Amino acid sequence: MKLTNNEKKVLRLLIKNAKITDSSIAEKLKISSQAVGKIRKKLEGSLIDSYSIKLNYGKLGIKIFAIAHAKITPEGMDKGELEVEQKLIKEPHVIEVYRLPSGSATHIILYGFKDMFEMDNFFHSPNKRKDIHNFIENKDVYTFSNHSLLKSDPMQLFNKVIDELETESTELRFLEIENFKKRILQ
Repeated sequence: MKLTNNEKKVLRLLIKNAKITDSSIAEKLKISSQAVGKIRKKLEGSLIDSYSIKLNYGKLGIKIFAIAHAKITPEGMDKGELEVEQKLIKEPHVIEVYRLPSGSATHIILYGFKDMFEMDNFFHSPNKRKDIHNFIENKDVYTFSNHSLLKSDPMQLFNKVIDELETESTELRFLEIENFKKRILQ
């Protein structure tokens, strides 16, 4: 994907603060707010899926996490991989689920809990066994506290990739306009 320099700058500002207004962006970049609106609309149609807030897990009371290498059980395969994945996606304690292409595990799952009691209840509950654990087996489970979470932020990666995107040359665009005008006048 190619972006203009202004598109890159707008994207960086939105990554830093999704609540920033078009007029604030325009002021920082010294372009019109209409131009920013057009750029934002283009980015929302291509790169930006949604805007969200980043909450503090610990302050919300989520203090225990578990990462599990999981494998769909034979019962889960009978039910269907997509159906089992939908159950995982709908489970409130599941924060993220990744499907693995091959190996002894089929998924990596990140869980979140208020405390050890809630986590133990989740993994050993007869209701959860019926609903989830019959269909997916957690092979290796690693638990840690919210204080162990060192980084949960893709922004540096996003900025690196934006830096590496090709820049659409404005000269090339003007050349295209000039060629178009010549064709019309002929």
